[in-house]
Amino acid sequence: MMTRPFSLPVFKKIPAILSLLAFLGGSFLSMWAGITAVQAATRNSLVITMKDMGNPEGHTLKTVRTERRYHFTKPKGWKVQPSSSIHMVFQHSPSLLPERSSLNVLVNERIVKTIRLAKENVVPTGVDIPIPPEILKDHNDLTFQVDQHYTYQCEDPLSAELWTTVLPDTTMKLDYELLPVKPDLAALPYPMVDVLNTYSPAHIGYSVPDGLSPASLEALSTVLVSLGQAAGWRELETSVVPSGSTSTDHHLVLVGTPDENPAISSLSGSFELPLSGGKFSGKDGSALPENYGVIQLVNNPSRPDHVILVVSGNSPEGVKMAAKTLAQNPSNRLLAGKSAVVKEFQPGPQHPYRAWDGFIQESGDNFAKLGLETQTARGYAPVPILYKVKMMPDLFLPGQRKVKVHTFYSYASQLPGQSKLEVKWNGKAIKSIGLDNPKGETNAELTFEINSEEFFTYNELEYQFFLFPDKEDLCRFVTDVHIWGTVHNTSYIELPADKKTAVPDVGLINDAGFPFTAYQDLSETAVVMPKNATEGDKNVFVQTLTRLGRESRSHRGINIRAAYGDNAGDVRGNNHLIVIGNKSRNPLLNELGGKSKLIVENRFDQLKTPDGKQVEVSNDPDQGIIEELISPWNDKRVVLTMQGENDTAMNRIAYLMMNDKWFGSIESGNITVVNADGPKSMTVLAKGEAKFLQPAELSEGFKMPIWGWIVLGFLAILGLISILRFMFGR
Repeated sequence: MMTRPFSLPVFKKIPAILSLLAFLGGSFLSMWAGITAVQAATRNSLVITMKDMGNPEGHTLKTVRTERRYHFTKPKGWKVQPSSSIHMVFQHSPSLLPERSSLNVLVNERIVKTIRLAKENVVPTGVDIPIPPEILKDHNDLTFQVDQHYTYQCEDPLSAELWTTVLPDTTMKLDYELLPVKPDLAALPYPMVDVLNTYSPAHIGYSVPDGLSPASLEALSTVLVSLGQAAGWRELETSVVPSGSTSTDHHLVLVGTPDENPAISSLSGSFELPLSGGKFSGKDGSALPENYGVIQLVNNPSRPDHVILVVSGNSPEGVKMAAKTLAQNPSNRLLAGKSAVVKEFQPGPQHPYRAWDGFIQESGDNFAKLGLETQTARGYAPVPILYKVKMMPDLFLPGQRKVKVHTFYSYASQLPGQSKLEVKWNGKAIKSIGLDNPKGETNAELTFEINSEEFFTYNELEYQFFLFPDKEDLCRFVTDVHIWGTVHNTSYIELPADKKTAVPDVGLINDAGFPFTAYQDLSETAVVMPKNATEGDKNVFVQTLTRLGRESRSHRGINIRAAYGDNAGDVRGNNHLIVIGNKSRNPLLNELGGKSKLIVENRFDQLKTPDGKQVEVSNDPDQGIIEELISPWNDKRVVLTMQGENDTAMNRIAYLMMNDKWFGSIESGNITVVNADGPKSMTVLAKGEAKFLQPAELSEGFKMPIWGWIVLGFLAILGLISILRFMFGR
């Protein structure tokens, strides 16, 4: 058999071949590195710390068996990846028996890790635990659960030897991809607001073009409040985008006719309902009537992962009808797909006055009426039972009076004398009682008093049960599942309060937006803008109405009014007013002469804090000024002016409305000055410039329509004829 001799020429080509392979390999590695870099750039991770979960110092699990649960959400737009994990850092008592002691980590009741509590993890130890994405839901629970023992013989279940601590370095990492955004009106407020995303602010940009008609300005106001209500307590950052532009890193809202809002016209190629000659047509190509509204949701051509919400129509009245439909919750369920034509709008009934979800309306309201649930605490070391108690800001509590809280509670039998119930009000311990009935109690009543000065609009009520089993045998294993304490939502609060509010007071606005949100649909509130608004004015407009939305909750749509300062006659009579701008831009401010102190009368030298101390405030043109006064057009309403000499001043007011910390720091006083370091409230009122507003004055009650009076009159005539016939025998 002949063999082929070694070929030297081929050998000479090896360096060239190696060079080619090296080049190809390098190119491949470069390409792979580029792909990896792109993936890294688009990869998203959320790290949730123990501080985020409410235990910044960590949590110690005591007794023989106990657990601690933490709630977390999975935002709607996330696809959680298998690389998600829990990084648990823990340590435990060196006395624990490893063969009898373990720590379980559970996600949604499924054990994802069991850790033996042995000598090797007595010191702080870190463990990484994968989270299977398939077990996650919209709402989830992370649970740390221990079963721990220190002896084979007689064992005290409350021994100081029994402890395992989840240390503060413990974190949960959720790796996720953002799902593609598919515009669908039925999913609103998503993706503008993802109510499951409690980790980062929602971002929405608004176009506020010059030349909006009053009807379109009112439509924009309606959308601002509506999306603010959708966000609620969650963080929401809003901004004003340049007029005519759709280039933004956020979701975008465009309101107005195509002629009023040039940005709408620029999207004509993206619409399902076509736009031609500045007018919308139906899907069949026929022109829509002038009074029809149009709602469309499209991907942003410059940012396909974001959407643009278009609230429009072929006339301002159509725009207004589209906005009202979008904001009215029952009608909202009828919207679906990328577009909708609004042919008519049937306004629902006005949201009742003072109908605030979860707030004490009057003395005697029980926990159930406040939306608070009956809660039970179990075991040796139960988590406290917490309630958020909110009081209507128009309930006036005079000093030296006591608020009585009537608590109905139950507890298990066979609890010894050392078991007790402790009550805290706003973090202060105020009552402690023994749970010493060997037969237990059902619906026992505990009444305690709170000084009226310590009862605020927002309060925290905490019940802590300390439970110990009776006849505890240290030589027998005794579980603690049979010991419990319950607080019932039949409990109620007795308030010695009057239904009245002292105004003017800017500080009331951080009491859930009162009085502008007295009707949660803002039906007796109007915003008055300058016709030639600056960017700062527009920013204040957007942030203020978003804030009022976040502070309120309507089930019947939004009915806020809007007007320009040169034509505000039809809104100023029966509405609380929010007036934005300054005298040179907003003529309505000139009609407040003798009422507004700082801008009109320049009374900077008479400023005082609510306790009467003189305040030094310079007449700085860069400071924003918010002032509230009794309306000169209706002494049962107030006017809130938001004034600034330039955009720096106006933007400071806007930031005050957007930033939760600044907004929450607004104090009592009829004037708030906003500088770079935050707000400062003060009072400058002459005698007779303040009063109490009472619900009977503010609520106009039932308004019978004209046809109702006609029917009533007709029935009255028939009744009169019947009486006459009876009297005269005919």
